[in-house]
Amino acid sequence: MNIEGMLKYQSLDRELNKLNEQFRTSDATVQYNRYMKLYKQTIEDGKRMSGVVAEHFVNLDRLTKQYEKLLTDIEEYNNSVDEIADLKQADYYEKQLTKLYSALEGIEKEVDNVRKELLKLDADSKAFFNNVNTYFLSVKKATPEMEKVKLEIQTKAKEVMLAQKEIEKTIEPELVAKYKKAKDISKFPHMVAFDEPTSSCRGCGLELSRDIAAKLRQEGGLEFCPNCNRLVYKQ
Repeated sequence: MNIEGMLKYQSLDRELNKLNEQFRTSDATVQYNRYMKLYKQTIEDGKRMSGVVAEHFVNLDRLTKQYEKLLTDIEEYNNSVDEIADLKQADYYEKQLTKLYSALEGIEKEVDNVRKELLKLDADSKAFFNNVNTYFLSVKKATPEMEKVKLEIQTKAKEVMLAQKEIEKTIEPELVAKYKKAKDISKFPHMVAFDEPTSSCRGCGLELSRDIAAKLRQEGGLEFCPNCNRLVYKQ
């Protein structure tokens, strides 16, 4: 098996990883991601604020209906004053009216609290629109430099990937398939040497089973480490 070719292929993967890291940590990308994060967070805050406003209006509608109902009830009790026949009935009406006026006062306070919250949200909404505009313009300004760095990195990465394709032509398909499987399930490097003196994987240090160790010693080839999922090869 063309282990040497596979190792060269992996070394090019290392180059691709470095290029990806270079792009991720570049000043242009970091700045772009920072402004984009702030922009997205502001949009989410706006959505939540919109939901709160909607809840306040639903609450305001509920309070308005309760208020109107209390006014109707108070009017009915007031209209019944002329029909009061004795002190006991008068005391009853007085207590009911006191309760209704107390409830009315409570609703007025609730409505006033909702009004204050809506005024605060109105101020917050103005700040929200200012922030959205600021971060949108910041993202727009940061995008060209980020795209420039991205293009430079992609150009270099394409050269590396072309080199990989050329090497891949010299490697057995089953070996490439194993490597790509290891790439999906393990950390870099995906291929590590077999440490013969300790019968262990040099990726994670696990002592391999007798069967796996014997296969590597006798047949060479590649075996998956059951612990770190890397491909272990005999040097």
